[in-house]
Amino acid sequence: MYDSSKALKLAFEEFAQAPHSVVEGALLVSRVVEPATDPDWCRIELQRIALRIGRGATAGTLVDGLRAEGFTGAAQYYAETNSALDTVLRRRTGIPIALAVVVIGVGEAVGCATVGINFPGHFLVSIDGQLADPYTLRLIDEPEARARVAASGVPPAQALMPAAPVDVVLRMLNNLRGIAQGREDFERALELTDYQVSLAPRLPELRLARADLWQAIGASDLCRQELETALGLSPPAAVAAQIRERLERISAGRPTLH
Repeated sequence: MYDSSKALKLAFEEFAQAPHSVVEGALLVSRVVEPATDPDWCRIELQRIALRIGRGATAGTLVDGLRAEGFTGAAQYYAETNSALDTVLRRRTGIPIALAVVVIGVGEAVGCATVGINFPGHFLVSIDGQLADPYTLRLIDEPEARARVAASGVPPAQALMPAAPVDVVLRMLNNLRGIAQGREDFERALELTDYQVSLAPRLPELRLARADLWQAIGASDLCRQELETALGLSPPAAVAAQIRERLERISAGRPTLH
């Protein structure tokens, strides 16, 4: 059974008000997937790993140390548990963004300046200014970095934008929502957007995502409410025009009561 309690939604809201730690945000996501997540054990385990790697580690020794600890990219990419920090630490496997949280948590403990990089498609991490791939746990040199940016089709400043803790948590929840939608579990997907809205209530794209989900289950009135809320959040003009068109279509399709 999923932990969809009001307490967890409140915890996301409180995190958004003081989002100082990527690890703490990831622990909330872990509770979404694994309600039995043990946050204290996770924090202690990150410290244990850091002690074994040692203070003063370089970017290279940090990723090498994590590989030596057994961390590796998950073979079954689309399992929800690959986003649960508790499970990732126990199994030593996960998707890029979850492994990035491990890199950041351990990196901070050994004295490295670590930050997530919101790279398109495949989350990266910066360690003391050196780009690294958390999925393969290796450093990325300048030629490879330029090639990845060119392949992404996104301007370098956007592709290599640092991810704030809330951004990381939103993206982790996006991944989970994508898994739920892929199996047409729209109730689960809506639950995940609840947590996202708790984090970022003024993001129009979240309301649009919820509108799509309500539409998928045939809840036209709720779809309309989400679209109206999105419109009230002052989205870009082109997006606002699309929302108005959708609202008109919903109104035109509403049955007449006699």
